Order: sequence, then structure tokens, then C-alpha cells
Amino acid sequence: MKRRAHAALIAAGLLLGACVIGSRGTANAPGRRASAGGVGCLDTLHATDSVTRIVKLSISPRDTSLKLPGDFENLFAEEFRRRFRAPAKTPLSVVMGVPPCDSAGSRCAAGVLDIGAVVYATAQNNGKLRDIDVLDVALIPSFVDSVKSVLAAISRESLVPPIGEAETIPLVIQLQSEERPDSVAQYRQILKAKLPTYRIPFRYASMPIAGIDASYPLTARIAGVGDSVTVAFTVAADGMIQPESIELVKASYREFVASVANALLDTRYHPARLGDCAVATRMEQRFLFRPAE
Repeated sequence: MKRRAHAALIAAGLLLGACVIGSRGTANAPGRRASAGGVGCLDTLHATDSVTRIVKLSISPRDTSLKLPGDFENLFAEEFRRRFRAPAKTPLSVVMGVPPCDSAGSRCAAGVLDIGAVVYATAQNNGKLRDIDVLDVALIPSFVDSVKSVLAAISRESLVPPIGEAETIPLVIQLQSEERPDSVAQYRQILKAKLPTYRIPFRYASMPIAGIDASYPLTARIAGVGDSVTVAFTVAADGMIQPESIELVKASYREFVASVANALLDTRYHPARLGDCAVATRMEQRFLFRPAE
């Protein structure tokens, strides 16, 4: 599984921008975060109430210089909605912080369970998808299986909308909960979910005190070029990153991406906590590589 996640991360990196040839890579404090609950201790807690949220679908090209036709997302989402059926049993474990949170966003007054997935796929002008890879960001295998099944059916029936003049366009398809349902267009609303809320303090995962040792690629060091890599991932209740959850958000040079992937999979974080329970968490990390002065 680690090798598969590493290969997928590198492959995605190659599609995000032109290669840049570029001492040590260091990770900044987490930015965007969500979290996932550990089975076991989480089950001993009692949800205070629940909130109703819409799971929405959004699509964008992995290469930001490319554009999809204006009605592509609408048509694709309609086909997806028509076929999608939520699994009968969907054990949730991802916990997101509920405001008020502190100024750093690392501690919140409460937590809410979440649901979602991220998909990498390549749209073709023959109406099919290839290279479909569904990231289990919320640690819900049954939900991921349902998403895979729908995408396979859309591709099999050649129902991917026209993508314009390009023969292929690599896509990022996101399924994520939205706390403001009224802000989501009807065609993008995939399902409605009631998500349990815990009115106890929630703290996001944090890096080890020593940081993360992402080595600086030799060729980049020789060239004296720096860069940054941004990734999102789910940290389990034991502090280890789940390989199947790693999402490449931004990168430009594959050797930097490889360095980050290797470092992440060998790093144990301080896990998130909901009350006294260690739980998993979704977070985003930016790695900066600065050339030596």
C-alpha cells in the first residue's frame, strides 16, 4: 500500500506543472485541516446532537492552465447523482473542528464527524475515464467503493461530457461536506447526511517536536534552486499517516515530491484528540525547500 500511494503521489506531481531543477526541506505548521476519529475510544463518547450537511461534488483540472467547458461539471454531476447510492452502513470516523477555535485553528470547542473522498482521474474525449484513483480521505472504504462503482459505470457507458479540444484532461474530483447547503447548486448535491457532533474540546494533530526530515534532492541542491510541496493527508489515531489518503495539492518538481512522500510515510505525528480520546485527523502540510545561502 505504501508503494502504491508513493507512486500515485509522484504521478500526480508530474501533472501539476513544469519541472523545476532545484539544504533541507522543512514543514510549516498545518494549514487547512479536517480530522478523523479513531475507532474504539471514539465509540465510548456520546454525540451531543447532529448537524445536517450536503455532500457536494466539484471538479477541476489538475493543471490549472487548462479549462473545462462551462457545463462540464453540471453534466458530470448529474450523471454521478443518478447512479450514486450511499452504502447502507457507513461508519464515520473523520472529525472536523467546530468553531469557536483558537487563533491558530489547532484547538476547537467541539468536533463533528465528516464524510468525503478525493478522486484523481483522466477524462478522455471518447466519453471515458482512465487512471481512476479514489483517495480514502475519511477512512470509509464502503463510501470509496460506491464512488469507484459510479465512476466505472460512467466510463463504461462513455458518459463523460466533452472536454473541448484536448484529447485528455487530468481531473481532481472532490466529494466533501458543506455546512451551508443553500450555497451549493442543486446539481452538485450528491447526498444529505446527518453528522454527529461532540460538544467536547477537539485538538488537531501536530508534527513531531523534531519536525519532518524531508531531504533536499541532490540535483536541486547542486542547482541552488528551491521549491515547495503541499500535500493533504489523514493521520490515524496512532499518529501514522494513512497511505491511501495522501493528496498532492501543489508541487512542481517530482524529486521534491518523492522526498516529501518518503518522509511522510516514515513519520509519526502527535494524533488529534477529541476530549481524552486519540483520534485521526485530516490535515494539510506545506514543505519548503530553500537553497543554501
